[in-house]
Amino acid sequence: MHYLFAFISITLGAIAQYFFKVGVTAVSQKANGTVEIIKSGFINFHLWCGLVTYGISLLMWFYVLSHMELSRAFPLVSIAYVFTLLMGYFFLNEPLSIYKIIGIALIIAGVIFISK
Repeated sequence: MHYLFAFISITLGAIAQYFFKVGVTAVSQKANGTVEIIKSGFINFHLWCGLVTYGISLLMWFYVLSHMELSRAFPLVSIAYVFTLLMGYFFLNEPLSIYKIIGIALIIAGVIFISK
């Protein structure tokens, strides 16, 4: 059950990063100047979605940390790199190279070894 909560928390954290990227990109394309950027950021739907999603992720992570050893729980966060890379590829049209694929494989292998 603790691994499920960890997985959900990590997934929500990665989704929050996607929302942040979309929101910040929209704000930076529309706003000119510091004050306008700040105002646009406060009313940006994607940035707010990112904050809420990240907050839920954080609360779930607190639960995970209260029930798992830190040395087992924290390495699982590396899976977020895999999730964000895949979201970037599928939803933001970011390039996926052979080096990134090898990196994903190494991260997954590392998480498997550490979690044993």
